[in-house]
Amino acid sequence: MSARLLYDLTGLVHWYAYFRHPGGVQRVIEKVASSDVVRQSSTVEFVVRILGSDRFYRIEPELIANLGSGRSSAISRLRRILAQGLRLATLPEMLSEGRHFHLPYLAAGLTRMEGLIEAWTEGAARRSLPALDIVAPPGPQDALFNPGDLWWQKKYVATVAGLKKRTGVRIVQMIHDLYLIERPEWTPAGAVRVFAEQLHGIAPSVDCWLTSSQFVRQQVQRYLADRSVPEKPIAVLPMGWDSFDALRDAGHDRLSDRLVLERHGLIDKPFMLSVGTIEPRKNVPALLDATDELRARFGDVVPRLVIVGGYGWKAAEVRARLAAGSRNGNLLWLENLSDGDLGTLYRNALFTVMPSHGEGWGLAVQESLALGVPCIASNAGATREAGLDLATYFDPASAEGLTRAMATWISDGAALAAARDRIAQALATRRFPSWNDAGSVLLRSALS
Repeated sequence: MSARLLYDLTGLVHWYAYFRHPGGVQRVIEKVASSDVVRQSSTVEFVVRILGSDRFYRIEPELIANLGSGRSSAISRLRRILAQGLRLATLPEMLSEGRHFHLPYLAAGLTRMEGLIEAWTEGAARRSLPALDIVAPPGPQDALFNPGDLWWQKKYVATVAGLKKRTGVRIVQMIHDLYLIERPEWTPAGAVRVFAEQLHGIAPSVDCWLTSSQFVRQQVQRYLADRSVPEKPIAVLPMGWDSFDALRDAGHDRLSDRLVLERHGLIDKPFMLSVGTIEPRKNVPALLDATDELRARFGDVVPRLVIVGGYGWKAAEVRARLAAGSRNGNLLWLENLSDGDLGTLYRNALFTVMPSHGEGWGLAVQESLALGVPCIASNAGATREAGLDLATYFDPASAEGLTRAMATWISDGAALAAARDRIAQALATRRFPSWNDAGSVLLRSALS
C-alpha cells in the first residue's frame, strides 16, 4: 500500500461552522489544501476527526477547491458534514470532549436534521448525501498533517499522540507563530492556555515541523530547546503570492470594481487601506493616532482610512474610535468581506498600512504587494520576509516613524508612484513563490 498524507481539516470545518470568511490561519490552510499539487495528488486524503475517537472521515477534494469558487455552497456542505460526523460520536465521547459550539450540530446530527443546516445556510433545497466515508487507519508509512489549528477539540492532541504510538504514523505539525506563548498579553488567557497545553502535548510526537517563515522557525527552535524536546526537522512552508491571481485580471474590469466601491461608498474617493483583526497585536491605535496627526497637519488632503477586519479581543477603546471615525466620514470600518471585495479594495487603494506589533508572516503585506499596491509595514516579526525589499518599513515602537512614512506618500505623489513602479517591475521580472510551491514542500516534508 502506497504512503498517504492525511491532511487534517478538523479545524477548518469547525471554523466554517460559524464563520463565512477565513482568518489568516484559515486562508493559509485552504490555499495549501486547494493548490493543484496537493488536491490532485493521489497520496493526499483530506480528513476530519470524529470527536472523541481516533477515527477520521474523508472530505472530497472538490469541496475544498469550491471554497474559492463556490464558497457559500461549500460552507453549507461542510456544516452539514460536521453534523453527520458528530452523529458518529458515542455519548460518552461527546460528554468527555464536546464543547458548547458542538451542541447545535450534535442536535442536528442526532435527529438526522442536518439537511436543514445546508438548506438554511445555502437557501437551497435539501439534498441527500451519502454516509460519511471512514478513513482506513494509518500505518508507519503514512503521515498525518495538522495545518496549525490544534485547539478545536479537547482531546485532539492526546488522540493523535496515541495514534502515533499504536500505528507509527508520522506526525507533521504546522506552526503559524508562537505569540500566544511568547506574548500572552495579546490574546485571551483561555486561548493561551489551550494553545500552550496542546502544543506541549503534541511536541514530543512530532516527526517534522512546518513553519510559515524563518522567523517562526527560530521561535519553534527556541521553544523546543527551552523544554528539552528533541528537535526534529523544521521546514519553512513558502507562502504563495498568487492568492488573488484569479482576481488580478478582474482589475481590468472597471465596472466590477466600480460596483464594489460604490457599495462601500468609495467611488472616486482616494483611500488608504489596512487589513487585520481589531486586537492588541495589530497595533491599530498607532495607525489611528498617525492618521489623526496627519489630518491635523494636512487637512482634507489626507485620504480616507479604510480598515478591514473583524472585532477581536480587548479592543473596546479602539472599537469606539473606529465607530466615531466612521460617523464623521474620515474612516470606514468593514468586516466580513469576500475575497472579491477585498481584492477590489487592495487594487484601488493608494497604499496599505500594516502596523502590527508582530506577525508570523504578514499576509496583508504580501497580498498588497502581489496586487501591485505599495505597503507601509511594521518591521516586527516576519513581515520583512513577507514584504521583501518591496515594502516600506517602520519600527512599531516609533509613532513618528509610521507618521513620517504615511506623510511622504500623502504629500508626495511622485514618491508614491515610484514605489508603485518598483513593485510592478519586480512582479514582471522576478519569480515569487506560489501555493503550489507550498504544496510541494508539504508533500516532500511529510512523505520523504
